[in-house]
Amino acid sequence: MDLRVLEYFLMTAEEGSITHAAELLHVSQPTVSRQLMDLERELGKTLFIRTKKNVSLTKDGLLFRETAREILALYQKAVREDTGAAELSGELYLGMGETGSVRFLAQEIAAFQTLYPGVHFHLISENADRICEDIEKGLLDAGLVMRNVNSSTFEILELGLTETWGVLVPEGHPLVAEPEVSGKMLRQERLILPENTVFKQELLRWLGQGTESRVGATYNLIYNAFPLARAAGALIVCLGTAGERQEGLIFLPFAKGKTASASLIWKKKPVQPPALEAFLEHVTHAISE
Repeated sequence: MDLRVLEYFLMTAEEGSITHAAELLHVSQPTVSRQLMDLERELGKTLFIRTKKNVSLTKDGLLFRETAREILALYQKAVREDTGAAELSGELYLGMGETGSVRFLAQEIAAFQTLYPGVHFHLISENADRICEDIEKGLLDAGLVMRNVNSSTFEILELGLTETWGVLVPEGHPLVAEPEVSGKMLRQERLILPENTVFKQELLRWLGQGTESRVGATYNLIYNAFPLARAAGALIVCLGTAGERQEGLIFLPFAKGKTASASLIWKKKPVQPPALEAFLEHVTHAISE
């Protein structure tokens, strides 16, 4: 198997047609068809359901598509890393959730690029579960998370930033008048929780028995939860600042000040790419000032 075959596979999966894929790849249709059949024989799996007009992925094909994407992404990332350049350059992939702590990281990225304009950053919005997973796979160089992670797998740089857990409440909701909310006060409310296994378990324990049945939805990116909260009169559980307003919603902190701390994490390994090593040193220095 070579990378060209993976490109044939992904293009065909996206187009749903071997003919259209061949046209976009500027190769003949029989070439693509033959390479895909060879790939299926090599894997011992049927990746496509073929009809006269189009193709679609089997269950094995759907699973292999994710693997193919990851392999190509790792290859492209490796190609872009230039360790022999006279000036520091490269591509850094950073995962981050939608939290206030991102502002600190954004400031340091801007300051770092003033010193090293040849370093390009890719900012990927994901939850903590996916950030950890993608760092382990090598798809991300580092990530900003608001929870504890496995210290045997990741290097951890505590940023000294904390955020408060609470709820975003639609304007006009009876709870808006409260300075903070308790688990008991939320047990009869419709809730939208972050799509994060660890957070969900911790929050449900804090909110108390019977709360799980009130969870009507979960979110990965909080922006997508705003219209649902307004339409359903639901409360979004998230990190925020007391009194903060977003999209017609008001943030109320949980009682007893439940907080989360921000950390920058990256995979433990003997050697880091020069651009990542320099950025980590930059952030470490910024924290110590």
